[in-house]
Amino acid sequence: MNIRPERLKQSLEGTMAPVYLVSGSEPLLVQECRDLILEAARKNDFLERTVYQALAGFDWDILSSAGMEQSLFSSRKIIDIRMPTGKPGKDGGKKLSEWASHPDPDVLLIVSCDSWDASSRKARWTADLNKAGVQVEIWPVKPSELPAWIERRMRSAGLNPEREAVRLLADLVEGNLLAAQQEIDKLALLNADESITTALVRASVANSSRFDAFRLGECLLGGESSECLKVASGLQRTGVAIQMVGAALNFQLTQLSAVRAAVKQGVNEAQAFGRVRVFRMAQPLYRQALRRVSDRQLGDCFRALALLDRQGKGRAAGDPWQTLDRMLLMFCASPTQAENMPAPWT
Repeated sequence: MNIRPERLKQSLEGTMAPVYLVSGSEPLLVQECRDLILEAARKNDFLERTVYQALAGFDWDILSSAGMEQSLFSSRKIIDIRMPTGKPGKDGGKKLSEWASHPDPDVLLIVSCDSWDASSRKARWTADLNKAGVQVEIWPVKPSELPAWIERRMRSAGLNPEREAVRLLADLVEGNLLAAQQEIDKLALLNADESITTALVRASVANSSRFDAFRLGECLLGGESSECLKVASGLQRTGVAIQMVGAALNFQLTQLSAVRAAVKQGVNEAQAFGRVRVFRMAQPLYRQALRRVSDRQLGDCFRALALLDRQGKGRAAGDPWQTLDRMLLMFCASPTQAENMPAPWT
């Protein structure tokens, strides 16, 4: 069954489906839909969750064994599979179809894809998951639609923006919805009782230019370990939420993973950047990371981000900022050096 993103919250107030497929090329919206499903799942006693990053070479047999394993606490479980490319391959598609044919009422399967095209939309496994549960397909926000999207978000956050302020923010974020939401959250925190003017928007964006989470991502892609630690320290010192940092890094690393996967499938690198919507000015950093970082390092980063998210929410032991530092050092190291470093998610 297909459900539009804006109707997902309402549908989750009823009986939950056994399978959810969230697909689209807007990582922020994919993440928000996934969070809504997870919140509803917790209310329905799905208390355990295992997250899998289905990168190239992912062992899809894990899906079969995960459904058969007995829960440690006899609670209902969530299997959270995240596919950067939306292409599980022949084996993955077969395993997903098999699951859809016999879903377990005590195991909720959530499959989310940050890249989505016509071939993924027409795949057999997509139809099978759709038939077994709910599919939420997210369409990109067009440049002409972005100002209206930002204004709705600002008003939903309790802000009263001027029209020119909305247009300015749309220009500054250059189509990056996660960056737009980050700025909206900051404006709501600091200027809740004021009308949002162009001056406030300019000041907000300028104040974050040195120590913002996307700057950290740029340093990470460039392999600048000392600068990464410096920016991360600034983010922690200025009180930026670790979840916001993790979300920004996840956005950039997911783009990197999607480009790498597309290139491995024979797509021209320039076309891959266009498909994943990497801005032209940022492409040199992504190219540098593609040639420097191993698949293992990239996978380790996703595992570390999952851990620091749990740590930041009090659901796992340890300091999320220390986990972040270990992840940054591992990613900036050479592949050989990284193999001898402790896993950042442990």
